[in-house]
Amino acid sequence: MNRKQLLNVLKIAVSLILIVVILRSVDLATLWKVVRQANLWLLGAALAVSFVGVILRAYRWQILLEDQGVHASMGELSALWFVSFLFTNLLPSGIGGDAIKMYELSRSSERGAQAVSSVLVDRFMGLFALQAIALVALVFSWQLIPGRIVAFTIVIFGVSLLVAWVVSYRRLWDMLERRVPLMDRLLSIKMVRALFDSLQSYSRPALLRAFGVGVAFNVLLIGMNVLIGQALGAGNLPLAYFMVFVPITSVVLLAPISFAGLGVREGTYVFLFTQAGLSQEVALSLSLLVYVLGTVGPGIVGGVIYIARGTRGYRLVEAVRQ
Repeated sequence: MNRKQLLNVLKIAVSLILIVVILRSVDLATLWKVVRQANLWLLGAALAVSFVGVILRAYRWQILLEDQGVHASMGELSALWFVSFLFTNLLPSGIGGDAIKMYELSRSSERGAQAVSSVLVDRFMGLFALQAIALVALVFSWQLIPGRIVAFTIVIFGVSLLVAWVVSYRRLWDMLERRVPLMDRLLSIKMVRALFDSLQSYSRPALLRAFGVGVAFNVLLIGMNVLIGQALGAGNLPLAYFMVFVPITSVVLLAPISFAGLGVREGTYVFLFTQAGLSQEVALSLSLLVYVLGTVGPGIVGGVIYIARGTRGYRLVEAVRQ
């Protein structure tokens, strides 16, 4: 067993251990009752919102690609986003879908560095928009949220701003390249240099548009969580909790320590939402249904697309502007 296989086995083991620990802490009969009595109409609405969110994500990605001179249709980008959910469910990593998008777009385009950077920037813009929403919620409802969670949210937003500044500040990297031999050798690698230049070349209008679309998408993401919460009988829970807790969960899921985020997601939801007054059973049900409707559902659509197109392969990029 090589190192990569060992890490994958460890991620699966982490998910299984966390799920077992969480299930042992709840009443399974109550958990099943909560899920069984969920409002199917509201769950159907949440699934529809999830699918619309995939389209918005594809549009945000298209904005960034266009800014890099890479043209791809909304239909192809949307299809690839659905397929990425398929691999998120199959690969023992929460970012497996991103790797698939990078690979497919790089294979179809002569601009591999731009393809990779667009996925990275797209991921960052989405998380940054989500953190901005959480910060707005704190401004108006900070008294509802436990102090340590308020502090964590502010720190994460500050770190996001710092990362954006560091990546975009060209003078800093020029200085490091001159004074740090390791950095000079790293940036002398053609692909690394191309990726680095691409990350710093996005125009401000494109980034602002991507941020705006990111806000719209994350409003849908939070809305999907709210609909599921209402379906489970948690309709009286203030919106501010969802606006703060969903961003925190998204950040935690970046840690590649479990299979498709299973166990980590559930533990985070239970930890956060029980502090808002939900029972462990409802909080766990919320997490599981968010996973099913927000990840498994689009993944099933992605599987259908992948099977339908698998024999002729992906031709994602229609044209590349030279």
